[in-house]
Amino acid sequence: MDYRQYNFNIWERLFCMFAGLLGAAVISWLLYRSWYAMFLAVPVGVLYRKQYREEKIRKRKERLLAEFKDGMQAVSGALLAGYSMENAWREAEKELCELYGDNSMMYREAHLINTAVKMSEPLESVLMEFAIRSGCEEIGSFAEVFSFAKRSGGNFPGIIQTTIRKLSGRMEVEREIGAVLSGKKLEGRIMNSMPVLILLYLNLTSGEFLDVLYGNVPGVLMMTLVLVVYGISLKLSSHILNIRV
Repeated sequence: MDYRQYNFNIWERLFCMFAGLLGAAVISWLLYRSWYAMFLAVPVGVLYRKQYREEKIRKRKERLLAEFKDGMQAVSGALLAGYSMENAWREAEKELCELYGDNSMMYREAHLINTAVKMSEPLESVLMEFAIRSGCEEIGSFAEVFSFAKRSGGNFPGIIQTTIRKLSGRMEVEREIGAVLSGKKLEGRIMNSMPVLILLYLNLTSGEFLDVLYGNVPGVLMMTLVLVVYGISLKLSSHILNIRV
């Protein structure tokens, strides 16, 4: 599996399509009062699909890193118990199956690694290939250090423990940041929805005051400018609150 990519299933495709149509319908009615603006369903759907895909990839990488950390702990424990590196990965595969089940990402990767090693492929090259597919900087750094240590000799338990400490530290910092920002993210969602809710309220209760903005070129230009500024503000809000370690 290439963790840098995400394949949509049929329900996710339909969901993104529906989100695009719903967003275009809201824009058409609130900003233009014309169904001609429904052509925006395509760009709105594309943007939502892109955001949905990025979020899914981010969450999958986070889950992969958590499982990778536990896998490294299993490998380290096996090495300290006297197993060779290759046998340590076999023991890690068993522990990962017990921890996460045989459908987990890291269990499948450990199984692929052990299968490749049984077919006489070098462990370091298999790990490097996994690191590239993972798209995770931490796994890539571990694979590079492991490859160098494998060629020149090194303290493998020490290398693995260093990787575990770095992953644990990063995850702890991200949890703390998430806890601090959880309230701000909720406030951001509320603030982002306020312009839409205000415009909806005015249309429903005092629509005649907004008639000047509809059905004429200046009004269309003004509403288009509002839409562009609103889109930029949503992007900036998402970027500000999206802190990564």
